[in-house]
Amino acid sequence: MRVVSAVQVVMRNAVTAYYRITLRPSDDFDNNMLYKMVWDRRPILKVMSEKVSTLKYVRTIVPEITFAHRYHETHDFSVINWESLPRNFVIKASHGSGGVLLVHEGAPLENKFPANYKKFGWRRLEIHPDNFDRDIAVKIFSDLMKKTYGQGLNRGGPEWGYWGNKPHVIIEDFLSLCGEMPIHVTCNFVRGRLKLVFWDQIFYPNLSGSRDLYSRINTPPLDIDAIASELRVPRSEVAKIVEQSQKIAGDLDYLRVDWLLSSDGFFFNELTNYCGGGNLKGRGYTYEFRSTMWRPNRLDYRQENHGEAPKSADG
Repeated sequence: MRVVSAVQVVMRNAVTAYYRITLRPSDDFDNNMLYKMVWDRRPILKVMSEKVSTLKYVRTIVPEITFAHRYHETHDFSVINWESLPRNFVIKASHGSGGVLLVHEGAPLENKFPANYKKFGWRRLEIHPDNFDRDIAVKIFSDLMKKTYGQGLNRGGPEWGYWGNKPHVIIEDFLSLCGEMPIHVTCNFVRGRLKLVFWDQIFYPNLSGSRDLYSRINTPPLDIDAIASELRVPRSEVAKIVEQSQKIAGDLDYLRVDWLLSSDGFFFNELTNYCGGGNLKGRGYTYEFRSTMWRPNRLDYRQENHGEAPKSADG
């Protein structure tokens, strides 16, 4: 294992060096994201790339922020009281994008765990509570705890913010929208300005893909009333998450603040430094706009970071 890890470190460093030599800011979003990934080394990115430290950090900026109740933040599975968990809940790895198991009664009964738990990887899957297998779940997330996300060796580029973070397993409430998956709402900021609001409702019936049943985009001039009307929520609620997102994003050159809309309103979800991981490949009708809304500048990455990573929940 140590030999494999050492080889991976050498390879990701080589990939980083290659991109540093060959990339320049351009009008292509993937290219610009890769540029940020290999040059931006501000410590705050580490905080924002691990979900336990992210929430602690966000709560120092917006103490009143609403988020899903967490039952556990741990790397020790023996402390989890499985019997006390509600019927609907979410298990996720804290140190990567994906690695999420959504256990809820709205999941199709035909959804099954993979025969080989190692095939789960950094994917997302909905499982009905009647099909939940604790032993398989522990194997899946024990395997993920040993992995480093975003090394840039099989897709996208090297995502430095994920390297070296202490992994946790998070178990939290499942946020339901009318008995189904919540709507994922993202606020994209560039140097303190809201540039793009995008939302979709995604289902994860199997490990091979997802189903996007509902998606919208709102670009400048942003219309809060139109967004509220489309999402069927009060205007004040949309205005609140935009204001809170702006406080969180500060003057970072690019940050995506992610929310979940459930039947109980908006809940903070996570922060995304590396949208698409440099691997969007022009997909989606937001790509062209993303490519024009932001161009990285290395001067941004010389700014001294004002924050430090909060201590984890279990030390």
